[in-house]
Amino acid sequence: MMAETHSKTQTSTTTITTTATPTYAPPQKSGISLCLQYFKTGPGIVKLVELLFGIICMACAAPAWTKGTHWFLFVVVTAFVSTSLWCFIYLLNLKSAINLPIDWLLTELLNTAITTLLYLIAVIVQFCSIELAADRNITAGVFGVFNMLTYAVGSFYLYRDWKDSHPHTAFTGSVLKRNP
Repeated sequence: MMAETHSKTQTSTTTITTTATPTYAPPQKSGISLCLQYFKTGPGIVKLVELLFGIICMACAAPAWTKGTHWFLFVVVTAFVSTSLWCFIYLLNLKSAINLPIDWLLTELLNTAITTLLYLIAVIVQFCSIELAADRNITAGVFGVFNMLTYAVGSFYLYRDWKDSHPHTAFTGSVLKRNP
């Protein structure tokens, strides 16, 4: 008697999916808690540098003697206050403590990108409004350029994190496939 044996070959396919992790993922605790780990990451350090350059810009440009310096100080102080608020949000872990339907990352990205644009306009106005060779106004403008570049780096970090957390765009649905 002859026994036939069939050998079954198993083929296995391994799918490797790589998802980029965001630069900073907040802890998953609920409630208000002190979270200093954020300020050890790249975006956290960028926020602290933004605050430092903001203080230097305010110190150099105040008191404002020209209309351009008034606008420059308005942008610097507004950016300083909003960046301080974002620092407190991260410091106290308020993003996970507050249950609101807010896309926090997109909100912060828009805030930082708009602040970058306002800094660009304010620096141009600051340099154009210098009537006298006031060294402190020139110094404020130079540190304004540094702060604008720092906000641009912060916008890049936030855009990268937002893009990683939202892999599919809203334009990939079946709406674009229909042709009226």
